[in-house]
Formats: sequence, C-alpha cells, structure tokens
Amino acid sequence: MTPELPTERIELEDNLVLRTATPEDAEEVAAFNSVVMTEPPDYEPEPEIGDWTRDLFDGVNRRVGPNDFTVVEDTKTGKIVSTIVYISQVWNIGGIDTPMGMPEIVGTHPDYRRRGLVRKQFEVMHEWGKERGHLFNTVMGIPYYYKQFGYEYALDAWGGRATARTALSGVLAKKDSTPPLTARNASREDVTFIAETELNSRRRLFVTAARDSKIFESELFGRRDASMVFYRTRILEQNGVPVGYYEYGTTTKRDKIDVNALEINAAVNWLDATSSMLVDLKSLADAIETADGGKCEKIEFGFGSEHPAFKLFDSQFGSEKKPYAWFVRVPDIAALVSHISSVIEARLAASDLHGWSGDLKISFYRSGLEMNFDAGKLTAVKNTGPIERDEAQAHYPDLTFTKALFGQYSFTQLRDMLNDCFTHKPAHQALQDILWGGQQASGVLPTN
Repeated sequence: MTPELPTERIELEDNLVLRTATPEDAEEVAAFNSVVMTEPPDYEPEPEIGDWTRDLFDGVNRRVGPNDFTVVEDTKTGKIVSTIVYISQVWNIGGIDTPMGMPEIVGTHPDYRRRGLVRKQFEVMHEWGKERGHLFNTVMGIPYYYKQFGYEYALDAWGGRATARTALSGVLAKKDSTPPLTARNASREDVTFIAETELNSRRRLFVTAARDSKIFESELFGRRDASMVFYRTRILEQNGVPVGYYEYGTTTKRDKIDVNALEINAAVNWLDATSSMLVDLKSLADAIETADGGKCEKIEFGFGSEHPAFKLFDSQFGSEKKPYAWFVRVPDIAALVSHISSVIEARLAASDLHGWSGDLKISFYRSGLEMNFDAGKLTAVKNTGPIERDEAQAHYPDLTFTKALFGQYSFTQLRDMLNDCFTHKPAHQALQDILWGGQQASGVLPTN
C-alpha cells in the first residue's frame, strides 16, 4: 500500500466537498460505483465493479488503499456523488521499469454531472502522481472524454481475435489424439513460475505492466471471484513440468470467455502451446453454463493482434477483434524521454544513422522538445516553449507525439494521417522513425 497521504479536503460550490476517502466509505463507494457505471439501454447495476472497488479498499492491490480514492460529498444530504481511485503502478517501456499512475473507476451521479467534479479530482490525482514520481498516466474509458484533461489515445488495448466455442474444434491432426501439453488450474505454488515466464513477453512487446510474484498472487488469490478484473490462470505442463500459462476470465452472465495472456518458456514452442490452449478452452467453454441456462458460445483473445498464436491457426481464431486504446498523459515529455534514453540510443546505434551528432528540435506547436546528441548518445533533453516553424526538424500537432513515443504509430504513419505532422527533409523523417521505433506491439492487461 502507498504511504498515507495528507488528507485532502477542498470546499467546492453548492455544499460539495472533495476529500480523500476513509475505510468507512468503502461500502457506499462500492454501491455507488456499481450503479453509476451502468450502461444503456438496460442500465442494470454492475455488481462486479462494486467488488473491484471493495478489493481496492481492502488493499488487495498493495499499492492502493482507501486514501487513494477521492470522493465528492454533498454535505446537505451526506451522500457521495462522485468518486475516482488513483492506482499506482510500474509499467515497463522497452525494458525499462517506469513508475506511472492510473485514475480509474471514474463516476459521477447523473444529477451532479457537468459541474467539473471529475476535473477537480483529476487535478488532485495528477498532483499525487507528481509527488510519487510518476512519469505518465493512463486511463481507459469513454471515447474522447479524457482528452479534455490532457490525455491522448496512444496505446492499443484489447485487440486480437474473436471466435466461437464450436470453432475451437479440429485443432489436433487426429480426432482421438491428445494435445502436446496438459492443463490445470494454477496454485499459489505457481506464482513464481508465472512471474518469471511473463518476463518473456518483453522480448516482443514494447510496453507491459510490471508484475512480480506477489502481484500475481494477489491478483489470482486475493480478489473477489465476482470482481470485474478477476481472472483465472491455467498452467500448461509438459510431462508434469510447467512450461507455459494462459489467463482467462468470464463475464457476469458467463456468456463469454476473455483470454488475456498466453506465455511460454524456452522449453516449449508456440504451436504446441497454442494448440493445447485451444483444446483446453474448448473443454472449459463446453462445461460453462450461462446465467440463462445456455452455453458459453463466444471466446475473445485480447492479447494484441501480433501475438505469435494467431499466425499458427486460421479458422479457430475467428475474425479480427479491433482494439480500443489507452488514453495516455505525459506531464513532462523531457523527463520520460530522458528516462528511456537508453532505448532511444540503442535504436539509433542499430540504424543507418548510427553515431549521429546534432541538435534536434521537435515542435508541438504550443510547446516543444529539444534533444542534443553527441556520437549517438543523448546528452541533453529539455522541454521548450513554441519553436519557430523553420527551426523545428519535426512537427507533431497537439498531443500526437505521445502516439509515436508509445509506439502506437510511426512518425511516417502520423504524417500520412495528419497534414500538420511533417518534416522539412527526408533525413528528418527517417530520424523520427528511428528514434521512436515506429509501430510496436504492446500488452498491458490486466491493469490493476
């Protein structure tokens, strides 16, 4: 759990007070979140969000506790009318652990919306992030909404494939053959193996969530089963020895299985692991009865469109599942660029411009970034004010640089999409694509 912060108490208009939560607020906040997060057209309460909230209040995530929630209370009624939680995490960018923070479970009662209550709480949480040394923030949620608080879509999320239970048949070459690997539920004794195996994903993914064995243990065995972010893990074994795992969860109605991860170690190949997972998933789906007495017919794989498993089977993985995206906010671009300078230098060293020296000015129109290189080493980086058009080697409108920084798009892709994203010379374009690495696969689920 994070160290206790000074208690916030901010008097707002109309008898409203913004304050940090206390343990006594847990049940009211959980009940509030389960109702306020409802979606049209049914507007049915979502108890799984309430259980997620309870887990966070209880400290299941050891970096989060009651004082990481903000609430807005109407002192006239004594009711909580808006709330957010700030989840401190470490994500790994190109092999470098990077502290960050995530405002989540953002909700306001319909009668109190459009009064700036979320904005006020985001200001508090962004200040918390600064105090904790967080280099960026992410949030997942309603389209566009978080752009008004300095966020930009910059990391793909949930993308992959979607298929049907019946499509999982025919994986094995012979009808009566058995899969190369066996599968079983994970136990507490497996968490070290899971954490070590998960590290292999960093070889192919640019951004991942850093999770050690303690985090895996709390995620697997500390959360409430009905929590929105609860998932199960199946261990894949070869002759009784763990060689891989996959993570999955089911919806409240049990009408869909979401597969969040598939990872293996060096003892096994992707074909054996993938075929074994698909056979096991078919068995799981066959055994699941939905809330209305039917069969679980849908399986979605949300671990990114570039996962090795998708290259090995065709019809079994069904159709493309287009990604949504994380909103990302970087309060100090120079600080984050400096933090991952070794990644940038390695890209330059491996490129046609290895050993390059010079000053690079990047314009964001209303602000900018200046970088200095000496024989391929990044010697200085600083934020600037607006840079004159003829002085900047590259131009990124608004917050679109974040997309290149986090590998969602290359500079060239952004240039082709946006008229006000450009360079003056071909060499400047090449340098941008080198430094930021171009489009890269990432995987940061589950997230809390």
